[in-house]
Amino acid sequence: MATAQLQHYVPKFLLRRFGLGKKDRLFVFDKHTSTSFSSAASKLAAKNNFYDFDFMGEPVAVEPLLGRIESKAGEHIARIVKNRRLNVNDSEERGELAAFFAIQMVRTPAVLATARDMFGRMEAWLRAEGAPQDFFIPDPLVGEGENAERAMMARNICNAPNDYGPALIKKDWLLFQTDNKYPYLIGDHPLTMHNMIEKEGRGNLGVAVDGIELYFPLSPNLALGIWCPSHREMLMKSLQSMDKLAAASNASRDWGKAKSDVLAILEALQTGEPLRSNPENVEFFNSLQVSTAERFVFSSADDFSIVKEMIQTNPELRHGRRMNEATGKF
Repeated sequence: MATAQLQHYVPKFLLRRFGLGKKDRLFVFDKHTSTSFSSAASKLAAKNNFYDFDFMGEPVAVEPLLGRIESKAGEHIARIVKNRRLNVNDSEERGELAAFFAIQMVRTPAVLATARDMFGRMEAWLRAEGAPQDFFIPDPLVGEGENAERAMMARNICNAPNDYGPALIKKDWLLFQTDNKYPYLIGDHPLTMHNMIEKEGRGNLGVAVDGIELYFPLSPNLALGIWCPSHREMLMKSLQSMDKLAAASNASRDWGKAKSDVLAILEALQTGEPLRSNPENVEFFNSLQVSTAERFVFSSADDFSIVKEMIQTNPELRHGRRMNEATGKF
């Protein structure tokens, strides 16, 4: 099938929500060069023929599949942004959005760069250990280099809704809001992960890992959180503990603010109404976008102070996250 030559790895409908004016111009920060500029959404987060590859010498494209998934997701996100509310009981909406988010996890240059880095280090170690040359012969069906990488990504894209969608559907979904003074950023790998629970000897970032939190920007003023249900359980327990402590100390006013914050989160989880983000919440959200982005960070405002500060503090943030091999072999 014929496909568009310029293929977006962050959908245009999403980037346009961060744009200004008739051409939906966004402000952009390039982490590789520490430069910023502005450009139309239609020209950003895209590469020529990014999802096209050859299989047994025949051209293959997954852009039509992506177009169908994006069309459904775009309708749901437009409604959420307009109504400023999640339909927490709409299983069709959640399922179609989960498929979109699952694919977004595996379709960006950050994914290819991470895989390239990991496989490169693994190959170097295997060669040093004496692995035979036959072990490194590429798959004749897709060859090697960029074509093999795109074929791998296409396979991951097609499998993502089944591989990751069910885990996303089962989680608690929460809408966040902020104002124009403290807008949300969006990076070139916008579905980010965070986990406060450390897993000694192994990673703690994965859609099915206990305690995981996923975040996705919907507009400069709205963002989605997808939380492990353990967070809701923890909040319920903390609410009960506060009531007991307040009763025991006869000082219920001391717990008023904390209890109010917990109740606000639980209500937002139940109703789909947005939870107000304070400036510290927005900074945390934006820091995840910065650290996960492979190269570009986009904004509705020409203020990238957080990006500059993070890169200056940690130069490794000039690119996205990389995997660490637990035993230290490579």
